Amino acid sequence: MFRPAPGLLLASLFSVLAVPASAQLIFESVGERALGMAGAFVAVADDATAAHWNPAGLATGGPAGATVGWHRFQFGNQDSGPVPGASRRSTTFTSLGAWPLGISYGTFRHTRLVLTPGDPGAGDHLRAETLRVSHYGVTILQTVLPGLVVGSTLKYLRGEAASGPAVGQNTGDALDEGSKLRGDRDGAFDLDVGVMASSDLIRVGVTLKNLRSPSFSEVAGNATTLPRQVRLGLAVLPVDGLTLAIDLDLNRVDLAGGLRRMSAFGGEAVLGQRLAIRSGVRWSLVGPRNPVGAVGLSVAVRPRLWLDGHFARGRLDEDQEFGVAMRAGF
Repeated sequence: MFRPAPGLLLASLFSVLAVPASAQLIFESVGERALGMAGAFVAVADDATAAHWNPAGLATGGPAGATVGWHRFQFGNQDSGPVPGASRRSTTFTSLGAWPLGISYGTFRHTRLVLTPGDPGAGDHLRAETLRVSHYGVTILQTVLPGLVVGSTLKYLRGEAASGPAVGQNTGDALDEGSKLRGDRDGAFDLDVGVMASSDLIRVGVTLKNLRSPSFSEVAGNATTLPRQVRLGLAVLPVDGLTLAIDLDLNRVDLAGGLRRMSAFGGEAVLGQRLAIRSGVRWSLVGPRNPVGAVGLSVAVRPRLWLDGHFARGRLDEDQEFGVAMRAGF
């Protein structure tokens, strides 16, 4: 058992109001185990990606762990002519955790095509918008009661927002060119807070992300804000090696031009000492449901070292998500 870390700001738990935003930096951006379960992970998070999903989850895993991962999601037919609404998201994330402390570094990039009003008589214009964010995080844990842990990830975010005319013969080309747009870089501190209550059979977790809702300004003066997000998770461990989980967003956020409030259900089964499989589905409870089904696989390349992968597909075949990671636990 680890010693409590002093100075954790519990008052942050009460800052839960939604903030309208357009940035698509969401829970489902990090972690092959989490994404293989379609994002039902807030009450499961027991590896080093807990720094992103639920900081308090670092206490439920082994004394130390590490992950290095890459993830990509694309929405819309990449081979069709450029159309508004198409988007692409890519992430890299590296995290280390050892009771009662964790550190993490990530890069997040989201590019989308949007239709903006033009001058009277000139028609609307298709533009590309891109946001790049570098994340530097430190996670601290504190035991409140036996089986109840609070964790906080203090983040320094370095963001760059830019936009310009969409250029390319098809959607994929337009997103490629849009991802190259450059803008001014802003820095901001932010905070995530998580709570995890654990027993042998059930875990309950709550995560509050982006409590300060930082903004990053474009050269043109427009601002892109990261929304405050609140998610509840429940996990049941009926037998050794089997986990069933459900997540539910407690607030609505305005992301990429539409309201979003996600629900996810997933499961993980550990088969012996060298193989684990998982699957799940997620959908939005407001606006377009856009259901996404996911599968994941982990193979032990050596004791306590896992190669993780996942693949997910939306209602349309061109809506796809995939990623790989190396994960170690001690």
